[in-house]
Amino acid sequence: MPTGRHIQRRTVLGGAVAAGAVAAAGAGGAAGGRPAAAADRPETRGHGGREVALITGTSSGFGHLTALTLARGGLRVFASMRDTRGANAAAARRLRGAVAKQDLDVHVVDIDVRDDDSVDRGVDRVLRRAGRIDVLVNNAGVFYPAILETQTVEDVRAVFETNVFGHLRVNRAVLPAMRARGEGLVVQTTTSLGRFVFPFMGAYVGTKWAMEAMAEASRYELRRLGVDVVIVEPGAYNTDFVDPNGVRYYDRYLRGLDRGNARRRAAYGDLARRAEEHLVEEPGLPDPQEVADAIAGLVRTPSAERPVRLPVAGAADFLGEVHTVHAEFQRTVMESAGYGDLL
Repeated sequence: MPTGRHIQRRTVLGGAVAAGAVAAAGAGGAAGGRPAAAADRPETRGHGGREVALITGTSSGFGHLTALTLARGGLRVFASMRDTRGANAAAARRLRGAVAKQDLDVHVVDIDVRDDDSVDRGVDRVLRRAGRIDVLVNNAGVFYPAILETQTVEDVRAVFETNVFGHLRVNRAVLPAMRARGEGLVVQTTTSLGRFVFPFMGAYVGTKWAMEAMAEASRYELRRLGVDVVIVEPGAYNTDFVDPNGVRYYDRYLRGLDRGNARRRAAYGDLARRAEEHLVEEPGLPDPQEVADAIAGLVRTPSAERPVRLPVAGAADFLGEVHTVHAEFQRTVMESAGYGDLL
């Protein structure tokens, strides 16, 4: 990180989650040989050679905006979120309303990235209807601040379940279809915090570091097979990610503290309350549409010109320097280890 430069805490909080790689299974019959229902059969008429995108975490924020932006750019979009008939019913209606108003080709799909069967069913349905997935945007994620000692293994595992393992599930479901076609783009939406650390965010930042590493490894492994993996790193934006979503998860964490962990938290005194600073939105944050536009730009960019990482907004000012140093060091290490041909 550059020295002598003030970096605001929320300027780099950003993003919704993790990184990974692509969407699923082959086209054709459903698992177990079940014949395709009429609604699930590939709809080729009227869609021609249009690219198909699957986006996770579209109930709000970057995911919602990216679904609309890619559709305006001519893609056929499958926008996923969990519990479309329950907790996210209003979000699903809001997205469908925006789609109808603008006459866009966007279809809401119920996928819970924390559940293997839900991911497999959702991706299978997309492939049955569209016959392909050209672009996967891994965007689903959760966040709340806390002193790490006060979080149980189950607490931390729950954050990793969405932010890391959820992306891995979707990647494993989508990648076989992309590999079979010899082309595809996986966009991993992480955050600028995937490159450094703040206190009170150990679990969240841990997921981001994990996904940065996994996404970069996948990029090397998939490149020869025609599939690109790009990491998008937003800074802080005015979305629902922190408030109300992060506030809701934080309240749940506080209510779930047992007596022992409440004592652990109390032992930190004022430090425990300082964690809540991460839940305060700063004024003057940039328009989150910038992130959706950046992802749309990656879709339009030729494969050979796509970067490994793309910091967006305030994050670009200082992360560009970090990435330049990292890229030089990474190339040296890869070449010395005999992996130069995968760069």
